[in-house]
Amino acid sequence: MRLAAGLLFLSVLTLAPSTAAAQDAYPSRPVSLVHGFAAGGNADVISRIMADQLSKDIGQPVVVDARPGAGGNIASAFVAKAPADGYTIQLLVGGHTVSAALYKKLQFDPVKDYTFISTVARFPFFIAVKAGAYPSLQALIAKAKEKPGGLNFGSAGVGTTQHLTGELLAQRTGTRFTHIPYQGGSATVTALLRGDVDFIVDTGTVIKSQAAAGVIDILAVSSKERWSLTPDVPTVAETVARDFDIISWTGIGVPSGTPAAVVDKLATEVKRALANATVQERLRTLDSEPAPSSGAEMGELITRQIETWTRVVEQAGLEKR
Repeated sequence: MRLAAGLLFLSVLTLAPSTAAAQDAYPSRPVSLVHGFAAGGNADVISRIMADQLSKDIGQPVVVDARPGAGGNIASAFVAKAPADGYTIQLLVGGHTVSAALYKKLQFDPVKDYTFISTVARFPFFIAVKAGAYPSLQALIAKAKEKPGGLNFGSAGVGTTQHLTGELLAQRTGTRFTHIPYQGGSATVTALLRGDVDFIVDTGTVIKSQAAAGVIDILAVSSKERWSLTPDVPTVAETVARDFDIISWTGIGVPSGTPAAVVDKLATEVKRALANATVQERLRTLDSEPAPSSGAEMGELITRQIETWTRVVEQAGLEKR
């Protein structure tokens, strides 16, 4: 009896470390990848590209959880308060920095409540009109100067980078537009084709297929230099506003306090996914360039852009929400 008891005790001691290790292994169950925008938009499509590859690489399902509204702030408030265990991660977008500039009070701190993992992709915005409406961005701006506030522009929502890019375009060209917000990029295209807005500011994900179908015309791109994936599209800088340069981004963040080992694992897996040739090709079809970074670099980018958009909000006289 004593021998049997001793053997049982030794077996427990032997098994305990391996059992604990198995419990501590990350990830050991499905991961939720949250984003804050409507289906079919840039954030949604990029989330699904990353989720597909991460699921294959980590051996656990990565499930996309869309929580649209308030320029992505609903999703951010949810993630910031989620358990800091690596099982709730977020695809953040450039609008995350706009929210910090535009909102007086948020239910989360855009910097302190997050640990940043890596940027995923970088991309410009396109300015587009209904086919045949304007021959060029110069013509659109000329009409806007004739009718200050008389031209409407649509964006994916108040507090999105698309919204502030439109406001910056007005500032840099000395005119004024009336902003009409929608819930997601697909809705802006519908509004444009219906005649509810004169132009839209959005990503290649939303705009390029419609341009290829011949129902909308792309007038300009927001990057300072012509975008490598759309070399025939002129820039805002070369047409109406010298040095105009807006490049947005997506990236992965997790709640602050997530264990360092989990953060390191996520950073490794995100970079591995972005090195995958199929992922790179899928991102480029959206006019996005893969852009892996360190968490520190992503944090520095966010800090710089908060400063930029704060100035735009102040100069535009936008009421903080």
